[in-house]
Amino acid sequence: MRSRVLLAAAGLAVLACAYTWPLVLHPASTVAHDRGDPLLVTWILWWSTHQLPLTAAWWNAPAFHPSTGVFAFSENLLGLAPIAWPIARLTGQPLAAYNAAFLLSYVLSGLGAYFLGFVLTKRHDAAFVAALAFAFAPYRLSHQHHLQLLSSYWMPVAIAALHLYLREPRPRWAALFAASWLLQALACGYYLFYLTLFAGLWLAWFAPRRLKMRAVAVLAAAWLAAGLVIAPLLIGYRAIHAEYGFKRSPVEILNYSADVAGLWSAAPDSLAWRWLHGAGVSSESEQFPGVAILALAGLAIALANRRRAERRDVAFYVCAAVVMWALSLGPQPKLNGSSIGIPGPYAVLASLPGFDGMRVPARFWMVTVLCLSACAALAVAAVPSARMRRLAVFAAAVAILLDGWPRTMAMFDVAPMRVTTTHARARLGLPIRENETETMYGAIAQDRPVFNGYSGYTAPQHAALVDLLDARDTRILDRLAAAEPVEVVVESATDPDGRWRGWMDGYPRARRVDDGDGWTSYEIGPTAAAASPPVSGPLLSVASITATPNQKDAGAVLDGDLDSRWHAARQEGREIVVLDLGTAQSVRAVVMCLGAYPGQYPRLLGVDVSPDGASWTTIGTGGTALEAYDAAVRSPREVPLTIAIDREEVRFIRLRQMRVDAHGWSIVELRVVGAGAAGGPAGR
Repeated sequence: MRSRVLLAAAGLAVLACAYTWPLVLHPASTVAHDRGDPLLVTWILWWSTHQLPLTAAWWNAPAFHPSTGVFAFSENLLGLAPIAWPIARLTGQPLAAYNAAFLLSYVLSGLGAYFLGFVLTKRHDAAFVAALAFAFAPYRLSHQHHLQLLSSYWMPVAIAALHLYLREPRPRWAALFAASWLLQALACGYYLFYLTLFAGLWLAWFAPRRLKMRAVAVLAAAWLAAGLVIAPLLIGYRAIHAEYGFKRSPVEILNYSADVAGLWSAAPDSLAWRWLHGAGVSSESEQFPGVAILALAGLAIALANRRRAERRDVAFYVCAAVVMWALSLGPQPKLNGSSIGIPGPYAVLASLPGFDGMRVPARFWMVTVLCLSACAALAVAAVPSARMRRLAVFAAAVAILLDGWPRTMAMFDVAPMRVTTTHARARLGLPIRENETETMYGAIAQDRPVFNGYSGYTAPQHAALVDLLDARDTRILDRLAAAEPVEVVVESATDPDGRWRGWMDGYPRARRVDDGDGWTSYEIGPTAAAASPPVSGPLLSVASITATPNQKDAGAVLDGDLDSRWHAARQEGREIVVLDLGTAQSVRAVVMCLGAYPGQYPRLLGVDVSPDGASWTTIGTGGTALEAYDAAVRSPREVPLTIAIDREEVRFIRLRQMRVDAHGWSIVELRVVGAGAAGGPAGR
C-alpha cells in the first residue's frame, strides 16, 4: 500500500509541475495569474510565521499604517504555516514559500481525495481517479490566485475519517477528523463554515442508528476540543471587526453568489473549454464541472445497485453535490445575471453567525467538486470486469485532465524587495493604485510598515488617502510624516512618464535618497502637521432635518444607530442637507459620521448657516478628503468628519455637495456641537 501511495504522490507531483509550468523554474521570482492576491498571500504567510500568533504584535500587521488589528482584515493562513515556515527559513525567500504551498496544494488535494476514494472503495485505481478529479478540477483554473481556496486537502481527509469512524468507532479516527477539520479551518476561513456544514450533513445522513451515543459523545468531544483551539482566533477576529464595524452587506453576498449559467461556464485559461461561457458570469461563477466527472457521476448512479452500502454512499455524494451547488447560488439565485424569482437555501444560512460574513457563497462549489470526485471513485470501483475497469481508469484519467488542463498558465515576474537607506519608520509606495501588494511585499526585507494595503477588508482611511494622492495634494504627505520620518518609493514601471517622481521632486520636504534599479526612494522628515484634536462641547438637539435626495431616510442620521444611514447613490453636485436646531444657538462644529462608508464623503462641500432660514452666511467651501482621512484614523468605527462652524446665532445649518462624482454620499450620524463645557470629545 505504501508503494502505491508513493507512486500516486509522485504522479501528482509531476502533473502539478506540468500543470503550472514553468513556475518550477523560477519559484523565487514569479507568481501565477497576477501580482494581486498571490503577493498578498505571500505577505500573509510571511507575517503569520514572523510573529507569535494571537499576540498584539501578530494582530497589528504592518499594512494600512497606522491602523491596528490589520491581520484580521483577511485570512491568516495559519494552516499553511507548516509548509511556508521551513521553506522561508531555509531559503530566505517568502515568494518561494508561497510557490511551494501553491504547488503542493494540487499534490496534497489529490492525496486527500485519494485517501477518501480508497476509504470508500478499498481500490487504489479508483482512489487515483478521485485524486485527479479533485486536484485538477476545472474550477481550480478560476482560482489560481486564491491559494487558500486551492488548499482544500484536509477536507477529504476529514470526511474519510468520518467514514472510518462509522466502521470502527475508535478515538483515533475521531481525533483524525477533528485535527483535519481544524487544519482546514486554519488554511481557509470559508472552509471553516462550509466543511462544518458538510460534516453536519454527513452525520445526519450516515450516523442515525449506526453510531451509539457513546461514539457520538467521543466524536463530539474531539470536535469540541478542536473548536476550543480555534476559538481564541475567532474571538480576536470578532473583536477587531466590531472595532471597525466590518460586516458584509447583502449586496456583496448577492454579487459574489454563483450563477446557474456557471454550470456551463469554464475559465478562459481552459485548454479544451475556454469557449464555453454563460452571459454575465463572473470568474467566481465558473463552475463547469467537466464532461468526464459528469459521466462518472452518471456511471456511479447506474452501477450502484449491487450493494446497499454502495447505494447509500452514491446517493449521499450525489445529493450533497446538488445541495452544495444550490447553496453556492446564494440567497437569490440568478440565471445569466437576472434573478430567477425564488429564494435560495443560502438565505437560511445567512442568518446564522459567521455565514453572514462569508462574502462569496459561490465557493461552496469546492465542496461539490469533492463530492463529485468521491462519485468518480465509486463509479470506477463499481465496474464489474477487471479489464473494463482498467480501460475505465485510463479513459477517466485522460478525460479528467483534458477537462481541467490549462492552455497556458500566465506567469508574472515579481520585482525584488526594495531595501532603502532612509531612516524612515513607514513606507508609502507610488503610484498607490498600481502598487498596493507590490509595496507590501517589497517592504518585507526591512520589516517596514506601509501605508498601502490590500485585503479582504480595507482600512477606513484608505479611500481618502488614495483620493488625496490622485489629486497630488501634498497635505497628505505632510500628514503622513507628522510625527515620524516616512519614505516614499516610486516604481518606475508604473510611472513611465515620471509624473510621480516629478511630483515628489517638487515637494520641498522630500529628499531623494535611493535610485535603485526601477525605483526611487524619498525621505520626508517629521513635519509636525498633525490633525486637529477632536472638537469638544455639548451636543445640541436637532428639531428637524431635510435632505435632497432621499428625504425618507433623513431621520436615520439622528437615531444614534451607526448601522442606519442617509445616502445619495451618486454625487450629482446638487445634494443638500439642512438641519434646524429650533432656536438660534452658538455652534462650534457639525460632526458628520461616515461609519461603514468612509469613502462616501462629500467631494466638494459648501457650508452655510442662518439665524432664520432667510438670510444665509457661507462658512466655507472645499473638499473634505483630508478631514475624512483624519476622522478615519482617529475613530475607525464612526469616522467622525468634523466641519468647523464657530458662529453664534445659528438656527439652520445647510450642507451642500457641489461636485459630480461617481461615489455616493453617506451619513450615518450628524451631531451638532455647541459652545460650553462638555463631557468629552463630540467627535468620538
